[in-house]
Order: sequence, then C-alpha cells, then structure tokens
Amino acid sequence: MTGFFFANRHSSEFDVVAMEDASRGLLPSLRRNDVEASGRDGTINFGNETYNTRQIVVKITFISKDERQLQILAREIAHWLSGRGILYFDDEPERAYDAVIYEAVNTDQIIRAKRARIVFECQPFAKSRTFRQSINPGILHGHTLNIDSQGTQPTHTSIVILQNTGTVAVNNITITRRALHR
Repeated sequence: MTGFFFANRHSSEFDVVAMEDASRGLLPSLRRNDVEASGRDGTINFGNETYNTRQIVVKITFISKDERQLQILAREIAHWLSGRGILYFDDEPERAYDAVIYEAVNTDQIIRAKRARIVFECQPFAKSRTFRQSINPGILHGHTLNIDSQGTQPTHTSIVILQNTGTVAVNNITITRRALHR
C-alpha cells in the first residue's frame, strides 16, 4: 500500500488500507501581483515571481471496523492531523512538504463510509528530507566554499560558524552569493 507520513506518523498506523489519490500537482499557482488603475484598461503587472501555497488532497479508505472502533479511531486521527508537520509520501520519500490542515476532516465519513478526504495546505515547494551540510575544518584566508542546493527552485541557505579553532580572532568575514548556472 502506498501511504504517507505526517507529523512523524504513517497513515498505516490508523488502519488506512488504501490511499486512492494524492493530487500533488506539478507546480503551485503563481501569485498575482496585478493592480487595476482607474481610467486604464486591464491591469498593471508588477512581475512578482513568487508562488502561492499549494493544496494536496489525499483521499483514504479505512480497514473495515465496527462503528464504535471507527469513532475511537476518528478521535486519534483528529489528534494526529492537528497542528503543523512534515508531509511526505511513500512513492516520493526523498521530498517533504511543510504542511498544515485548515479544512475539517469529516468524522462522519470516517465512521459511516470508512473514507476520508484530507486537504493539506503546504508551502509551495517540496524540500529534501535529508539535511545536507558541509563541514569544512581548517578554512583558511581566501577560502571559497561552494554550496549547491541541487533543487529546482531558489532556496534559502544558512551558514553557521561553530567554532574558531585557531589562535587568531576571526573577523571581516565576507559571504558572496553567486548563482551557478547549470
């Protein structure tokens, strides 16, 4: 069975027997940055190259249980799905989404139809589940360190200097960001 992880728990822990659909879409929608000007036809587009959050809709089916067991299970699922978490799927385990659920999950569907529709509101782009870090002991004056996110979208980078192991104070550090073209 193909399932998904959310908030460090797998869907199979909740007697999910099938994940019918997980529509992830190829690309999130581009955020509009248009302004209507009085006395002018159309709009003025300011060319914002940012994206909206994306919705990932997951439809699941539960193993057949009696109504009382499903009521208890529905409460456990409600607790599991509350709050924010990392969402990733069995068929794409290397990519994860920062996700939250705003839309109510219909417990009546879980109990009576043994199905549920879950709508995850996610940040626009998936991230690598493996934290890539570069540890470079002994960086000397004039040293260049190249960092490649290996993603398909621009990404934020954190550079942390943990410890100065030398005898001379470290100052005047310059960080230059250059886009490497592939």
